[in-house]
Amino acid sequence: METEVLIIGCGIAGATAALRLARNPQRQITIVTRAADVHESNTRYAQGGIIGRGPDDSAELLFEDIIAAGAGVSSPTAALILAEEGPPLLNEVLERTAHVEFDHTAEGAPVWGKEAAHSRRRILHVGDATGLAIINGLVASLKSYPNIKILSEATAVDLITFPHHSRDPLDNYREISCHGCYIFDRTEKTVHRFLANATILASGGLGRIYRNTTNPIGARGDGLAMAHRAGARIANAEYVQFHPTALAAPGNEGLLISEAVRGEGGVLLTPELRPFMERYAPEWKDLAPRDVVARAIHQRMLEKDESYVLLDISHKSAAWIRERFPGLSQRCLDLGFDLTAGPVPVVPAAHYACG
Repeated sequence: METEVLIIGCGIAGATAALRLARNPQRQITIVTRAADVHESNTRYAQGGIIGRGPDDSAELLFEDIIAAGAGVSSPTAALILAEEGPPLLNEVLERTAHVEFDHTAEGAPVWGKEAAHSRRRILHVGDATGLAIINGLVASLKSYPNIKILSEATAVDLITFPHHSRDPLDNYREISCHGCYIFDRTEKTVHRFLANATILASGGLGRIYRNTTNPIGARGDGLAMAHRAGARIANAEYVQFHPTALAAPGNEGLLISEAVRGEGGVLLTPELRPFMERYAPEWKDLAPRDVVARAIHQRMLEKDESYVLLDISHKSAAWIRERFPGLSQRCLDLGFDLTAGPVPVVPAAHYACG
């Protein structure tokens, strides 16, 4: 198969890239995803929300928060691009193109959430299922473009590169170029060549290589491996963000307890019901950056030989909790835990590949 642009992955990155490129109606774009359902990706499971720009906010404040949370290793150039261009692109791509409707008041004003390490309320959300709303909107928009083709149950095997696949040994001294990808059709059990002028790797993270992860099956670092074999420079792969609070329930690991729970007043407790974050992060306490909170929980578990800590938001009214976190409340109930009645056990889990 030949296409102008081949995009591997159909999460928020791949879908957004396709929508931006498809504005040129002459450009033919093919998206492949290993999942049977094109909505299935890490994006689908995001709960808390996505960064916008609140009424008392600015690109400068967001930049400062990113740099502070990055502990001195974030690229200032990348942070500045995100701070300046991110919120306007959110409005353009997610709201106007994908028609994602974020939570708002009866008057239509956005309801801004707060999350750890942010100095302002700047998080737009759709209840506690923001990622699901985003991917539903993106996929619906993708299907409206005649120049976008989506293939599911198609697993990328390896990039087609020159000179790696040349029969002339002297080509080994020439510059590397990419010409598409070998794709395994999981229905036919056959491998096909997909030739493309440009190939975009948007294949997700690598959480599934860890014991505890919030990532769905398939997030195993395939894209990084293919890029490495093709000669791409892999940077910062050691930076894997652990979400501090995944439900610690034997046989039901992986359920993310959104950071928004702490943003709305949730408190981390020892099994003896004592708050402990002030010891590890006196400035931020429970709203410290994820890496700080995850390390604090891990350190506490090691010191006390405990297998979990507790997260409690039951001091809020039950009606408010169910309204703010409807999906999460129900999923916890399905597993035998009631967010409205008391604390739930949590443990850090591999969440986001930063490299």
